[in-house]
Amino acid sequence: MPIQILYLRTFLIGSLGGLVGYLFNFPLGWLVGAMLATIPCAMVGVRVPTPWSLRSVMIGTIGLMVGGAFTPGIFDRMAEWAFTLTGVTIYCVIISIIGIFMCRVIGRLDRPTAAFSAAPGGLSEILVLGPAYGADVRSLSLVHGMRLAVILVVVPTVVATVGAGAAGLVTVDRSIDFSVTMPLLDFAILVACLVIGMYGGRRIRLPAAHLTGPLILSAIAHYTGLTTVSPPQILLIIAQIVIGASVAQFFSDTGWRQIAAGLAIGGGLTIINLGVAALFALGFQTWLDVPFATGLMALVPGGLPEMSLVSIALGLDAAFVSIHHLFRIILVLIFLPILVPLWAGKPAEH
Repeated sequence: MPIQILYLRTFLIGSLGGLVGYLFNFPLGWLVGAMLATIPCAMVGVRVPTPWSLRSVMIGTIGLMVGGAFTPGIFDRMAEWAFTLTGVTIYCVIISIIGIFMCRVIGRLDRPTAAFSAAPGGLSEILVLGPAYGADVRSLSLVHGMRLAVILVVVPTVVATVGAGAAGLVTVDRSIDFSVTMPLLDFAILVACLVIGMYGGRRIRLPAAHLTGPLILSAIAHYTGLTTVSPPQILLIIAQIVIGASVAQFFSDTGWRQIAAGLAIGGGLTIINLGVAALFALGFQTWLDVPFATGLMALVPGGLPEMSLVSIALGLDAAFVSIHHLFRIILVLIFLPILVPLWAGKPAEH
């Protein structure tokens, strides 16, 4: 079957699942529904590939949306970020130590695989770095894929319920605006931010370049008043479907025994990570007046694009969430290649 037909089939399955999720009022229903519809297909051997070029464009679109949150008033909050970023650092150390212990003792994983499985994302960077240091890519894919799937199902529900307090009210707009019209100049500015940001981000090797490149340019454009508009809502829905369906790749041809093992490790790690994140989020809310829902979303170790998307969809502070996840990824990229060889030995030469 031609790959284009397979892509179309994946999108249709994901769209139907997303529509069900929306109609049944799931938090982040379009994404969760698409994910839950495509994962069983992948598990039984049905090919549900996602075109990564489209996924990259959707991630870049999320970057444009997040950039819209960088208004001139954002610098009034920079002082508090020093404390919350320090909290992210401490949080990453704690969950990494706990995660390595779980992966070694419960999962019986070798040292490199345990270290990269326990590392708090980003997902794509881990899957690139891990095998270079001797980690088993299949185990990494299953553990991180399971963790991402659990986070995308659980966190929006937690945020939409527990987070609905006086300091962190979450309201989700369930209306759908199919309008795609915007002024031609604003459209040209956003397209330029998307194209130049994605290309330039890859060229200078930004972490999560497809998101951070457009995000930076969009932030500059919105901060300086060059534009005040964001991409239309329908693109947010498409982004949810595409990103939700893309999670299925990690479950391709996996049996229930492998799923159970991945759930035991990935799901267990996620529960612990969420518990520790909730404690830190409570601290942020108590001492720094950061809403609990926003603090929790800034800490949970999902992928940067996915967590940025969730924060936009739930009406949280997308700039705060994205900056903290980007900082977490930078920490991982800097320290993981240094610390893993010290503990697990040098990677094998190829």
